[in-house]
Amino acid sequence: MLDILIQNGVVTDGTGKQAFRADVAITAGRIAVVARDIQQEAKRTIEAQGLHVAPGFIDPHTHSDLTLLVDPRAESKIRQGVTTEVIGNCGFSPAPLLGAAMEEVRDETKRLGLNVTWTSMTEYLEHLRQPGTAVNVVPLVGHNIVRGAVLGFDDVQPTPEQQADMERLVADALEQGARGLSSGLFYPPGFYAWTEEVIELARVAARYGGIYASHIRNETNRLLEAVAEAIEIGKRAETQVEISHVKLEGYRNWEGVDRLLAMLEDADSQGVRVGCDQYPYTAGASWLAYILPYWAQAGGTKAVAERLRDPEVRARLTKDWEENRAEWEDRGGMRDWTDLLITDCAPRPKVQGKNIADIAADEGKDPLEAVFDLIVVSEGQVECVCFGQLEENVRALMRHPLVVVGSDGDALAPHGVLAQGKPHPRSYGTFPRVLGRYVREERVLSLEEAVKKMTSVTAERFGLTDRGVIREGAWADLVLFDAQTVADKATYTDPHQYPVGISEVIVNGVVVVDQGQHTGALPGQLL
Repeated sequence: MLDILIQNGVVTDGTGKQAFRADVAITAGRIAVVARDIQQEAKRTIEAQGLHVAPGFIDPHTHSDLTLLVDPRAESKIRQGVTTEVIGNCGFSPAPLLGAAMEEVRDETKRLGLNVTWTSMTEYLEHLRQPGTAVNVVPLVGHNIVRGAVLGFDDVQPTPEQQADMERLVADALEQGARGLSSGLFYPPGFYAWTEEVIELARVAARYGGIYASHIRNETNRLLEAVAEAIEIGKRAETQVEISHVKLEGYRNWEGVDRLLAMLEDADSQGVRVGCDQYPYTAGASWLAYILPYWAQAGGTKAVAERLRDPEVRARLTKDWEENRAEWEDRGGMRDWTDLLITDCAPRPKVQGKNIADIAADEGKDPLEAVFDLIVVSEGQVECVCFGQLEENVRALMRHPLVVVGSDGDALAPHGVLAQGKPHPRSYGTFPRVLGRYVREERVLSLEEAVKKMTSVTAERFGLTDRGVIREGAWADLVLFDAQTVADKATYTDPHQYPVGISEVIVNGVVVVDQGQHTGALPGQLL
């Protein structure tokens, strides 16, 4: 007897070929049969008339490392149809935790009500195994955390012995379950690293068959240089490269999309395995301190906040802003202070959902002083959204075959500690937004193209065997959705809203979302 029989659905199998009507049978966590009319008995039959049946969506770029420990139900992701999350991105992973890296992660966990009781990747992953997760999890080891563990968060270069220590930590994490290395060369301490340091660490990942995923050094005025560096790292380390949340940030740089795509195509034609992921929005999100010059970001988040208590440092930064405004705008991607929206500042919740210009006006102070004050009062933990991209470029990148869909978001929930602040809506809306807005309404992609970008292409890049496709023998990670109604609901001012049009989500053959409601099941695996 079958475990589950899905009848009369329109199968979009993840390969990009035209959708077709078929039944899908599931046994022992895997797809047993895909056929036009399956007559076998099943413990449960799901009527999918009028629905599309697709492989569960694979999110290649997430920051759910800690939120999955708070709520393993992964509410905001599973309800999008996401059945697999790649964590440990942008150079920040939950392990290995030593020295300054431990302190940095511990500060982040405080606001979530978590206690750090692990140091190694093995120990962290055991915390995910018990009690389990609703989604499958693919961990990466972060360069920034590794560097912080060995060198701290200051502007220093490693000795040969320290480089060897970093390579050992990367190797240990890969042996313990990580599937690759991520870097955040836009953030401290990653931006202090020379390219050769990263190449050697990527070579370690390559020896284990791992991927190299990178938040590149610059996404504004030096974007092409940063992309070239990522390509060089992948070429010399002989590993797959994933350029994270690809974009052209900052209004001065919007005309470079053709040059960017030509560079990616040229690398691909020369045999460099390069790909990108993208979220379908014109705004990004980060810590507010990212707009500061690199010297002001040294030492970790608490050190940044403490530094800004000093009037002399503020005066130096104000002078730098006045003399080098273009550099600040390029670093931040902003046109003016209305482009920076505060999303999370626990000590001052009233500023959440307001932009810096309005906050400064309300408080009768200069916008730059308002920025400094927010960083200080939050001990560096204040987060923001920046509206710095062009909608036409979002569409152009989305169409390209080397670009897949990724959220750059967290697994959140509209209740409890995970409902804090007004986070970027991508945590709730990325995948249904592509299906609703960019497939159904704007026809930027066909439905088959979009599903392929959400499933099989990502699975192949990350070496996920038997995932991301609907075929006999593949794991039964599936999502059922109504192509006529699927849509995101989350907004920048009201982000904690689930999407609509997704009725069932199945992970490893277990129903996790049933008629739009979470069942509480936690069948996810560590991949």
